[in-house]
Amino acid sequence: MTTVRIKLRWDSDDHEAPYDDVDLDALSPRARTLAEAVAAAPLQTAADIWMEHEKPLRDTDPNWRLWFTEEQASLPERRPWRGWALYPWDSTKDPAEYLEREARKIPPDWHVLGHVPDTPVPSLEAGVADQGMTRDMVLRYLREHGRPIAVSTWSAYVARGQAPKPARHVERTPLWDRADIDEFLNR
Repeated sequence: MTTVRIKLRWDSDDHEAPYDDVDLDALSPRARTLAEAVAAAPLQTAADIWMEHEKPLRDTDPNWRLWFTEEQASLPERRPWRGWALYPWDSTKDPAEYLEREARKIPPDWHVLGHVPDTPVPSLEAGVADQGMTRDMVLRYLREHGRPIAVSTWSAYVARGQAPKPARHVERTPLWDRADIDEFLNR
């Protein structure tokens, strides 16, 4: 068991938010990278986490020539992520469950680098390989690829076997692999 002591909860009204011990081995690879990034921060608190896109800047920004050199444009885009949802100091929610939910908010083509951009988390490769997408991520991905589908339609497709079944579950949340969704798009 690999445990880190991190502070994910927000203190409000001058309450002292507790640090939680989180078992990294119990987390999905994507959530583990998030926990490792928090653990590497100076105070082990949920703050800015650096992310990296899977594609180089020239493939994601049509105006890259205005801002970047050829060499810079050949590198993946990096930016801080501040998408943390409120996790009250007195919440009874398990910290692992909170990390899983937060990790699934990160789009599948972005990956957790670490607390600082030049020091990647130890499980970076496993986090990159974790292509699990929640239903909302799948629907956003389909919409971005020209196939907008309503929640009820997606659920009906899955139930009738017209869309891929979830590849796995984290807690009660179904996750689809991006490769399965890409195959669905190409049909």
